[in-house]
Amino acid sequence: MEKDPVWAKRIEIVRTWEDEQKKRCNDFMDRAGAHFRASGFSADTVTTKIGVQKEGIARDVVREGKNNYHVLVIGRGESGSNPQMPLGGVTSKLIAHDSLPSIWLIGGEPLSSRLLIALDSSPQAISLIEHVAAMFDCRKLDVTLFHAIRGISVSIQGMESIFPSDYAKSITEDAQTKIGPIMEKAKKRLIEAGVPADNISIKIASGVTSRASAIVEEAVQGQFGTIVCGRRGVSQVDDFSMGRVANKLTQLARSQALCIVA
Repeated sequence: MEKDPVWAKRIEIVRTWEDEQKKRCNDFMDRAGAHFRASGFSADTVTTKIGVQKEGIARDVVREGKNNYHVLVIGRGESGSNPQMPLGGVTSKLIAHDSLPSIWLIGGEPLSSRLLIALDSSPQAISLIEHVAAMFDCRKLDVTLFHAIRGISVSIQGMESIFPSDYAKSITEDAQTKIGPIMEKAKKRLIEAGVPADNISIKIASGVTSRASAIVEEAVQGQFGTIVCGRRGVSQVDDFSMGRVANKLTQLARSQALCIVA
Protein backbone atom coordinates (compact mmCIF):
# COMPACT_ATOMS: atom_id res chain seq x y z
CA MET A 1 0.00 0.00 0.00
CA GLU A 2 2.92 2.35 0.63
CA LYS A 3 3.86 2.14 -3.07
CA ASP A 4 0.48 3.52 -4.09
CA PRO A 5 0.59 7.37 -4.29
CA VAL A 6 -3.02 7.54 -3.12
CA TRP A 7 -2.17 5.73 0.13
CA ALA A 8 1.34 7.07 0.73
CA LYS A 9 0.23 10.11 2.75
CA ARG A 10 -2.23 8.09 4.81
CA ILE A 11 0.42 5.48 5.60
CA GLU A 12 2.70 8.28 6.77
CA ILE A 13 0.00 9.40 9.22
CA VAL A 14 -0.37 5.84 10.51
CA ARG A 15 3.41 5.55 10.98
CA THR A 16 3.41 8.80 12.95
CA TRP A 17 0.60 7.45 15.15
CA GLU A 18 2.55 4.20 15.71
CA ASP A 19 5.65 6.13 16.74
CA GLU A 20 3.60 8.17 19.21
CA GLN A 21 2.10 5.01 20.72
CA LYS A 22 5.56 3.48 21.15
CA LYS A 23 6.75 6.67 22.84
CA ARG A 24 3.78 6.60 25.22
CA CYS A 25 4.44 2.94 26.08
CA ASN A 26 8.13 3.57 26.73
CA ASP A 27 7.39 6.65 28.85
CA PHE A 28 4.90 4.65 30.92
CA MET A 29 7.38 1.81 31.43
CA ASP A 30 10.04 4.30 32.54
CA ARG A 31 7.65 5.79 35.11
CA ALA A 32 6.62 2.33 36.33
CA GLY A 33 10.23 1.24 36.76
CA ALA A 34 11.08 4.47 38.60
CA HIS A 35 8.15 3.86 40.96
CA PHE A 36 9.46 0.40 41.88
CA ARG A 37 12.98 1.71 42.42
CA ALA A 38 11.67 4.53 44.60
CA SER A 39 9.82 1.90 46.66
CA GLY A 40 13.05 0.06 47.46
CA PHE A 41 13.57 -2.36 44.56
CA SER A 42 17.12 -2.44 43.21
CA ALA A 43 17.56 -1.47 39.57
CA ASP A 44 18.67 -4.96 38.51
CA THR A 45 15.46 -6.56 39.83
CA VAL A 46 13.12 -4.45 37.67
CA THR A 47 12.91 -5.13 33.95
CA THR A 48 10.48 -3.86 31.34
CA LYS A 49 9.25 -5.64 28.26
CA ILE A 50 6.99 -4.39 25.48
CA GLY A 51 5.87 -7.25 23.30
CA VAL A 52 4.49 -7.27 19.79
CA GLN A 53 1.00 -8.74 19.66
CA LYS A 54 1.03 -12.23 18.14
CA GLU A 55 -2.15 -14.19 18.85
CA GLY A 56 -4.03 -11.64 20.96
CA ILE A 57 -3.41 -9.61 24.10
CA ALA A 58 -4.81 -12.17 26.55
CA ARG A 59 -3.13 -15.15 24.85
CA ASP A 60 0.18 -13.32 24.68
CA VAL A 61 0.02 -12.45 28.38
CA VAL A 62 -0.83 -16.07 29.22
CA ARG A 63 2.20 -17.25 27.23
CA GLU A 64 4.46 -14.76 29.00
CA GLY A 65 2.94 -15.66 32.37
CA LYS A 66 4.11 -19.26 32.00
CA ASN A 67 7.76 -18.16 32.19
CA ASN A 68 8.26 -18.92 35.87
CA TYR A 69 6.46 -15.89 37.31
CA HIS A 70 4.90 -16.12 40.77
CA VAL A 71 2.25 -13.41 40.37
CA LEU A 72 0.39 -11.72 37.52
CA VAL A 73 -0.74 -8.19 38.44
CA ILE A 74 -3.57 -6.78 36.32
CA GLY A 75 -6.12 -3.98 36.48
CA ARG A 76 -9.86 -4.48 36.30
CA GLY A 77 -9.88 -3.06 32.78
CA GLU A 78 -12.75 -1.48 30.92
CA SER A 79 -15.41 -2.98 28.73
CA GLY A 80 -15.59 -1.03 25.49
CA SER A 81 -19.13 -2.15 24.75
CA ASN A 82 -20.51 -1.67 28.28
CA PRO A 83 -18.75 0.61 30.80
CA GLN A 84 -20.94 -0.86 33.57
CA MET A 85 -19.40 -4.32 33.20
CA PRO A 86 -17.34 -5.21 36.30
CA LEU A 87 -14.34 -6.43 34.28
CA GLY A 88 -12.77 -5.66 30.93
CA GLY A 89 -12.54 -8.30 28.20
CA VAL A 90 -8.81 -9.04 28.54
CA THR A 91 -9.03 -9.21 32.34
CA SER A 92 -11.97 -11.61 32.19
CA LYS A 93 -10.05 -13.96 29.89
CA LEU A 94 -6.93 -13.90 32.05
CA ILE A 95 -8.81 -14.62 35.28
CA ALA A 96 -10.55 -17.60 33.69
CA HIS A 97 -7.26 -19.16 32.57
CA ASP A 98 -6.16 -21.79 35.10
CA SER A 99 -2.56 -22.14 33.85
CA LEU A 100 -1.51 -18.73 35.18
CA PRO A 101 0.14 -18.13 38.57
CA SER A 102 -1.56 -16.28 41.40
CA ILE A 103 -3.36 -13.15 40.20
CA TRP A 104 -3.54 -9.74 41.83
CA LEU A 105 -6.59 -7.90 40.51
CA ILE A 106 -6.20 -4.22 41.34
CA GLY A 107 -9.18 -1.89 41.79
CA GLY A 108 -9.19 1.66 43.12
CA GLU A 109 -6.12 2.73 45.10
CA PRO A 110 -5.80 -0.03 47.71
CA LEU A 111 -3.56 0.05 50.76
CA SER A 112 -1.35 -3.02 51.00
CA SER A 113 -0.80 -2.84 54.77
CA ARG A 114 -4.33 -3.92 55.79
CA LEU A 115 -5.20 -7.43 54.62
CA LEU A 116 -8.44 -9.37 54.89
CA ILE A 117 -7.62 -13.05 54.35
CA ALA A 118 -10.71 -15.08 53.47
CA LEU A 119 -10.08 -18.62 54.70
CA ASP A 120 -12.10 -21.79 54.25
CA SER A 121 -11.68 -25.32 55.58
CA SER A 122 -9.99 -26.70 52.46
CA PRO A 123 -6.52 -28.29 52.65
CA GLN A 124 -5.19 -25.44 50.49
CA ALA A 125 -6.19 -22.72 52.98
CA ILE A 126 -2.72 -22.35 54.49
CA SER A 127 -1.28 -21.68 51.02
CA LEU A 128 -2.88 -18.23 51.30
CA ILE A 129 -0.78 -17.55 54.41
CA GLU A 130 2.37 -18.78 52.68
CA HIS A 131 1.61 -16.43 49.78
CA VAL A 132 1.22 -13.47 52.14
CA ALA A 133 4.42 -14.39 53.97
CA ALA A 134 6.35 -14.48 50.69
CA MET A 135 4.90 -11.42 48.95
CA PHE A 136 4.25 -8.79 51.66
CA ASP A 137 6.33 -6.93 54.25
CA CYS A 138 4.84 -8.81 57.19
CA ARG A 139 6.32 -6.46 59.79
CA LYS A 140 3.93 -3.72 58.66
CA LEU A 141 0.78 -5.79 58.19
CA ASP A 142 -2.55 -5.50 59.96
CA VAL A 143 -4.39 -8.76 59.21
CA THR A 144 -7.86 -10.15 59.84
CA LEU A 145 -8.47 -13.84 59.22
CA PHE A 146 -12.08 -14.07 58.07
CA HIS A 147 -14.45 -16.98 57.53
CA ALA A 148 -18.10 -16.75 56.45
CA ILE A 149 -20.61 -19.51 57.19
CA ARG A 150 -23.72 -19.60 55.04
CA GLY A 151 -27.05 -19.88 56.76
CA ILE A 152 -30.01 -22.06 55.80
CA SER A 153 -33.09 -20.08 54.96
CA VAL A 154 -36.39 -21.98 54.84
CA SER A 155 -38.92 -19.93 52.91
CA ILE A 156 -41.15 -22.64 51.44
CA GLN A 157 -44.08 -23.78 53.54
CA GLY A 158 -43.71 -27.36 54.71
CA MET A 159 -39.90 -27.40 54.54
CA GLU A 160 -39.48 -26.57 58.23
CA SER A 161 -39.61 -30.25 59.16
CA ILE A 162 -36.77 -31.04 56.73
CA PHE A 163 -34.51 -28.18 57.90
CA PRO A 164 -35.42 -27.57 61.56
CA SER A 165 -33.62 -24.88 63.56
CA ASP A 166 -31.56 -27.51 65.39
CA TYR A 167 -30.19 -28.74 62.06
CA ALA A 168 -29.14 -25.24 60.99
CA LYS A 169 -27.48 -24.75 64.37
CA SER A 170 -25.55 -28.02 64.05
CA ILE A 171 -24.35 -27.05 60.57
CA THR A 172 -22.98 -23.77 61.95
CA GLU A 173 -21.32 -25.45 64.91
CA ASP A 174 -19.73 -28.05 62.65
CA ALA A 175 -18.34 -25.33 60.36
CA GLN A 176 -16.91 -23.44 63.34
CA THR A 177 -15.26 -26.63 64.62
CA LYS A 178 -13.59 -27.24 61.26
CA ILE A 179 -12.33 -23.69 60.74
CA GLY A 180 -11.05 -23.15 64.30
CA PRO A 181 -7.78 -25.14 64.02
CA ILE A 182 -7.11 -23.66 60.56
CA MET A 183 -7.46 -20.14 61.94
CA GLU A 184 -5.04 -20.88 64.78
CA LYS A 185 -2.54 -22.49 62.41
CA ALA A 186 -2.78 -19.50 60.07
CA LYS A 187 -2.23 -17.05 62.93
CA LYS A 188 0.82 -18.97 64.13
CA ARG A 189 2.33 -18.98 60.62
CA LEU A 190 1.76 -15.23 60.25
CA ILE A 191 3.54 -14.58 63.55
CA GLU A 192 6.44 -16.74 62.38
CA ALA A 193 6.55 -14.67 59.18
CA GLY A 194 6.91 -11.46 61.19
CA VAL A 195 3.38 -10.12 61.63
CA PRO A 196 3.00 -8.71 65.18
CA ALA A 197 0.59 -10.90 67.17
CA ASP A 198 -1.42 -7.83 68.23
CA ASN A 199 -1.99 -7.02 64.54
CA ILE A 200 -3.78 -10.31 63.84
CA SER A 201 -7.49 -10.79 64.51
CA ILE A 202 -9.89 -13.64 63.78
CA LYS A 203 -13.49 -13.13 62.77
CA ILE A 204 -16.19 -15.68 61.86
CA ALA A 205 -19.49 -14.48 60.38
CA SER A 206 -22.37 -16.97 60.71
CA GLY A 207 -25.67 -17.18 58.85
CA VAL A 208 -24.67 -15.07 55.84
CA THR A 209 -26.64 -15.36 52.62
CA SER A 210 -23.56 -14.90 50.41
CA ARG A 211 -19.99 -15.58 51.47
CA ALA A 212 -18.53 -13.31 48.77
CA SER A 213 -20.83 -10.42 49.76
CA ALA A 214 -19.94 -10.95 53.43
CA ILE A 215 -16.23 -10.77 52.59
CA VAL A 216 -16.57 -7.55 50.60
CA GLU A 217 -18.83 -6.01 53.27
CA GLU A 218 -16.22 -6.80 55.92
CA ALA A 219 -13.48 -5.28 53.72
CA VAL A 220 -15.45 -2.06 53.27
CA GLN A 221 -16.45 -1.72 56.91
CA GLY A 222 -12.96 -2.56 58.17
CA GLN A 223 -11.27 -0.38 55.54
CA PHE A 224 -9.16 -3.24 54.23
CA GLY A 225 -7.36 -2.35 51.03
CA THR A 226 -6.52 -5.91 50.04
CA ILE A 227 -8.53 -9.15 50.05
CA VAL A 228 -6.69 -12.48 49.83
CA CYS A 229 -8.64 -15.56 48.72
CA GLY A 230 -8.00 -18.97 47.17
CA ARG A 231 -8.65 -19.69 43.52
CA ARG A 232 -10.74 -22.73 44.41
CA GLY A 233 -12.60 -23.61 47.56
CA VAL A 234 -13.62 -26.80 49.30
CA SER A 235 -15.45 -28.30 46.31
CA GLN A 236 -12.44 -28.33 43.94
CA VAL A 237 -14.57 -28.95 40.84
CA ASP A 238 -12.20 -29.77 37.99
CA ASP A 239 -14.60 -28.54 35.29
CA PHE A 240 -14.26 -24.95 36.52
CA SER A 241 -11.04 -22.95 36.78
CA MET A 242 -12.29 -20.84 39.69
CA GLY A 243 -14.51 -21.44 42.69
CA ARG A 244 -17.82 -19.67 43.23
CA VAL A 245 -16.61 -17.35 45.98
CA ALA A 246 -13.48 -16.23 44.11
CA ASN A 247 -15.50 -15.70 40.93
CA LYS A 248 -18.04 -13.52 42.73
CA LEU A 249 -15.29 -11.55 44.45
CA THR A 250 -13.83 -10.55 41.07
CA GLN A 251 -17.15 -8.86 40.35
CA LEU A 252 -17.85 -7.35 43.78
CA ALA A 253 -14.44 -6.19 45.05
CA ARG A 254 -14.13 -3.12 42.83
CA SER A 255 -12.36 -0.80 45.27
CA GLN A 256 -9.85 -3.27 46.71
CA ALA A 257 -6.94 -5.31 45.47
CA LEU A 258 -8.00 -8.94 45.18
CA CYS A 259 -5.21 -11.51 45.53
CA ILE A 260 -6.39 -14.79 44.02
CA VAL A 261 -3.87 -17.39 45.18
CA ALA A 262 -3.34 -20.34 42.83
